[in-house]
Amino acid sequence: MHVILAVFIPLSISITKMTTSNLTLTFNRLRTTLAQFCKQLENDHKLSAWIFDTNRNELIGLGARRQFITVLQQLEFNDDRDGRETDICPGIIGASPQTLWLAAELNHAKEEFKKAVIAMNQVEKEGAHRVMKQHGYPRIHFKQVYRHVPIILKKPASIRFTWGATRSIKKISRQEAYRRLVEAAGDSPSFGYQQQFQALEALPKDEFIAIVQDLKPHIKANLCWIQEQDEEKQITRKMISAALAILIPLDPGESLPEHHASFPEDRKTRKPRGDFKIEPEPFLPTIRGHRYIKSIEKNPVPDKEKQDESQMPDS
Repeated sequence: MHVILAVFIPLSISITKMTTSNLTLTFNRLRTTLAQFCKQLENDHKLSAWIFDTNRNELIGLGARRQFITVLQQLEFNDDRDGRETDICPGIIGASPQTLWLAAELNHAKEEFKKAVIAMNQVEKEGAHRVMKQHGYPRIHFKQVYRHVPIILKKPASIRFTWGATRSIKKISRQEAYRRLVEAAGDSPSFGYQQQFQALEALPKDEFIAIVQDLKPHIKANLCWIQEQDEEKQITRKMISAALAILIPLDPGESLPEHHASFPEDRKTRKPRGDFKIEPEPFLPTIRGHRYIKSIEKNPVPDKEKQDESQMPDS
C-alpha cells in the first residue's frame, strides 16, 4: 500500500507539472502570434477597412484596424459583465496574403491553448485560472480568447450583417425537474414553490419537461459571391458568425465588397411558429420549465381539487 502511494503521488505531481508547462507554452505562443498578427494588421493600413458597433458608430481605415486590434488584445474581463458575454467588433478588414496567413496561425494557436486549458482543468479543478493568475492574468476571459478571427479567402460581392436570436432548449425528466426545484427552493419553500411542486406531482411519471433559455441576440454575416458563366449568374451564399471583423483578400486601392451594417434594435420580431412544440408559458417558472404541447393534449393537468396528494417518488 505504501509503495503504491509512493509511486502514485510523484506521478500525479509530474502530470500536473507537464500539463501546467503545456498550458504556459501554448499561452506564450498565443500571445506571440497575436502580437505578430496585430503588427501586420497595422502594416496593411493602405488596404480598406470598416467596422461598426452597437452604438451605431462606424470607423474606416487605420482607425478601424486599431479598434479591431484593441478588441483582439482584450484577454481579460474589464468589468463585471456576465462571463458569457464577449466584446464584439463586426466589420470587414482588407488583408494581404501575409496577414491572412498569420490569422490562420493565430486561430491555430487559440485552438491549442483551448485544448491545454481543458487538459489543465481535468487534472486540477480551476487549474487553468491558477496558472493564468501566476502569469499576470487573474481575470482572463477564456471565451473571448478562444474566438477565431473569421477568414474568407475569396472576396465576396457583398456582405450584409444581421442579428439573430436563438433559444436553448434542454429536455429533462420529471424527476430531474423535481430535483432542480428542490435545489432552488431550499429548506423553506414559499407558497409559489409549493404550487409548482403540486403541479409537477400531477404529471405522469414518464413526461419530459423542456428547460428553455432565450439567448442574447448574436451577429451574423451573409456573404454572397456572384460568378458570371455563359451569360448566366451563379450565386453562392454563406452565413458565418461575425462577432469579430471578417478578413478578406484585398489589393491596395481595391474597394470593400458592398456591405450593410445591422444593429440589435433593428431586428424584426418573428411571428410564433404554427408548429411550435413547446407551450409558450412556463409550467415551472423557477427553472424555466415548459411542457411539450403533445404532452398537454395527452395529459392535461387536472383541476387543483382533483389532484391527489401523492408524493413525488425519489429521484
